[in-house]
Amino acid sequence: MDPGTLKTARAAGRPMPRTRSATALLLALVAALAGCGSLRAPSLPSLPSLPSFSRAPAQPPATVDADAAARARKAEAAGAGVPGAPARLLAEGWRCEDGRTLGTRVLPGAKAVELRIDSLRRSLPQVASGSGVRFEDADWLFWNRGAQAMLQRKPGPPVYCNEVRALSLVEDARARGITFRGQGNEPGWLLEVGPANRVLLAGMPGGPDFLQRREWPDLAAAPGPVHGSTRYTGESGGRRYTIVVLPDPCVDDMSGERFPAAVRIEVDGRRLRGCGTPIAP
Repeated sequence: MDPGTLKTARAAGRPMPRTRSATALLLALVAALAGCGSLRAPSLPSLPSLPSFSRAPAQPPATVDADAAARARKAEAAGAGVPGAPARLLAEGWRCEDGRTLGTRVLPGAKAVELRIDSLRRSLPQVASGSGVRFEDADWLFWNRGAQAMLQRKPGPPVYCNEVRALSLVEDARARGITFRGQGNEPGWLLEVGPANRVLLAGMPGGPDFLQRREWPDLAAAPGPVHGSTRYTGESGGRRYTIVVLPDPCVDDMSGERFPAAVRIEVDGRRLRGCGTPIAP
């Protein structure tokens, strides 16, 4: 625009004519400002191993009895057939998104759950819930729906947890007074020590005869062959059984699961190897 035209336009109070480039720039600026209203912050991805816990009622209210029945069906399907294995789980184990593990046990007839977090033991009464089963007092909240749960120590933020089968088996054994639980593969077998000096060794149905259910109500432990190990020796069905528990880290050769102890079993010249977990009361 030449200086004469600019001066005339200002004197007459008329809008100044725009060049083509100025008009294009103005239109682009208007479009950009209009688009600002539709900007959205990116959503955070959900944790793949911890499905989100829906707070809205998504199913009819559950009860402790219904929840226990669901756990029983799950235990019967997953651990099926091992003589001496629990017909239903008395407790469950959970792994939470913050790395903690916890155990829960529904107290029969009390409409309450016992929480076990490290050395903490806490009984929470059941309260009304539109979804799942909710237990709560002034300090703690545990809200369970199937294999998912939410844990909160008030007034802190909630954490989300998944039920883990291996942890549940240990929690169930703890509830039954078991002090050691071992297992092995090919052939599959289960070892339980406790309550007190009771020892149970049981294999899968159809397995070797020497692994069919063997139970010793009172089999005292003796020092094992290496420092910190424990030996159990007993007879059953004309066979002599030697069971040694060693404080050596162990990895299950089928699942890859890690255990804090190793188990060696010898009977009639056969040797079995497996892994296990000491269980504190």
